[in-house]
Amino acid sequence: MIVSFESLLELARKLMIIIEYRDLHHEHHFALDGYADAEKKLIVLDLSLKDYPRHHKCVLAEEIGHIIFPPRPGHIAYHMRGYHKMDHHSRSNIKAIVSQDERKALRWATSILIPDAALRAAEKNSVNSIDDLVEWFDVEKWFMLFRLDYYRQRIGENNVELLSE
Repeated sequence: MIVSFESLLELARKLMIIIEYRDLHHEHHFALDGYADAEKKLIVLDLSLKDYPRHHKCVLAEEIGHIIFPPRPGHIAYHMRGYHKMDHHSRSNIKAIVSQDERKALRWATSILIPDAALRAAEKNSVNSIDDLVEWFDVEKWFMLFRLDYYRQRIGENNVELLSE
């Protein structure tokens, strides 16, 4: 079963997550598509996402992942002005925390939009090129690549035939 954008909105509603749209590309940074504030249960998405349904769905799923798995202490320091003035050891620790937090949210997002059973079903239906998988699951290519990496790590490289050379 393919998870729709509407299903994600319903999940957000059930979790009492507020979703707002703003012009983040102009307010903050041209590459910022969204962010989540787990304490406020708030997701802010860039207005431009409405023009790109697949990307919109992937970003929303990841931001919901950040609400479900809130960032740990230190994550906020990564985004603060004084971060680059910290000693190397402190910066390295914070980078590791941020990276782990980002992976946890993305792992949840890719697993919810591309469940293992659905991935195996796609394979059984001879849907095994990256482009075909992107179409089959209606997700972005970057999102599918992350999902396949997580799948391979968990299942083991030898047990995965998807996209094998």
